[in-house]
Amino acid sequence: MRGIFLIITLFFALSFAGEGPVSYYGKLKVREGAAFLDGEKKGSEVQLRGVSFGWSNTSWESGRFYQAEFAATAVEHMVKDWKAEVVRAAYGTTSSAFTSSTATENRASVERVVDAAIANDVYVIIDFHSHNAQNEVENSKVFFEYMAQKYGDKDNVIFELYNEPINPATWADIKTYSEQIIPVIRKYSTNLILVGTPNYSQKVTAVVGNAIDDGNVGYVLHFYANTHPLNNWRDNIEIALNNGLLIFVTEYGTTDADGGQSNAGHYDTHNAGRTNAWHNFMDEKKISSAAWEVNDKYAGSAFFGIQGAAKKFDMVSWADTTKMNESGKYIFNKLNEYEKTAAWKQPDEPTKLSVNFLHSGEASIEIYSLQGKKAGNSLSNLKAGAYILLLKQGSQTKSVKIVKK
Repeated sequence: MRGIFLIITLFFALSFAGEGPVSYYGKLKVREGAAFLDGEKKGSEVQLRGVSFGWSNTSWESGRFYQAEFAATAVEHMVKDWKAEVVRAAYGTTSSAFTSSTATENRASVERVVDAAIANDVYVIIDFHSHNAQNEVENSKVFFEYMAQKYGDKDNVIFELYNEPINPATWADIKTYSEQIIPVIRKYSTNLILVGTPNYSQKVTAVVGNAIDDGNVGYVLHFYANTHPLNNWRDNIEIALNNGLLIFVTEYGTTDADGGQSNAGHYDTHNAGRTNAWHNFMDEKKISSAAWEVNDKYAGSAFFGIQGAAKKFDMVSWADTTKMNESGKYIFNKLNEYEKTAAWKQPDEPTKLSVNFLHSGEASIEIYSLQGKKAGNSLSNLKAGAYILLLKQGSQTKSVKIVKK
């Protein structure tokens, strides 16, 4: 047992300095000529996983989670309890940019989430959550001018220009719109910019051969697993990836494509099997993602939308799975599982252990690959390579990176 405690002490000294993913990776950059994100500080092929807040509109049920008394707490718990590495603030567009009190408060709602994400050392997507942004160019310019000027020097911030373009918007329309907004942001920031794709951000192949001429732009993909099985989409995505396009899933759900609307009879459409397939694929391709949505309306995709308790989440029980619906439980558990092997949580230099170093009976172990796949409970059966070892004793769990020679 003395050897185990020495390992834990070494691990704390190396990696428990309080840094989060932003301190670890730094500013995100699309790798030139490849469909991967790199961190400016360290960490090639960065993959982020997190959550999306709902529409920020002050009068909507999701707006409650952006309110001054709740926003900072909501973000903190999404990071500390749910283990989100990225959060998305969905600015609900208005008919005017900031010329009315409603629009001004809507913008302030987004700012509260952004400020809280920065305070918690995670990434944040500032999303112009529109379906018709090509018709809202001036409003978008005003919005992104303000946000880029205020936050453009923060490594945490990612700009999403267009949530889900709907028909009849073509890629030509989306590209023309984006080419008017990107220079506004670039006056203040070189940060990652994400652009929606046609048909609810589903047709990423539309960009192939006609990408935006900017070295730090990626393209948005959205899916809802119950409606969109991976097998129907894989070829579409792989064509884009093989052509060097960075894909970022800024919104996905485990339910029907309408978000599991109860009034449409789709509340019970959470599909764990199809969502697992998507996660396996995203892990293989290092595609970052944010799950929809931090909300408590009675809908299958609203994490806290439990029948009989809709719109009544107490803003206290963030880690209580009895307060979550099936989608909420799934996302909560999935993010917590991913966090165990997150690169930014591990020491820079692996600790080298011999097979006979640990003794069974006094502490249990679980072993995972660096991609988060469970590799068993015994060092003796491992192939040569690097792994994450979880040491469990009573209620305590510690992790350490190991190398099997």
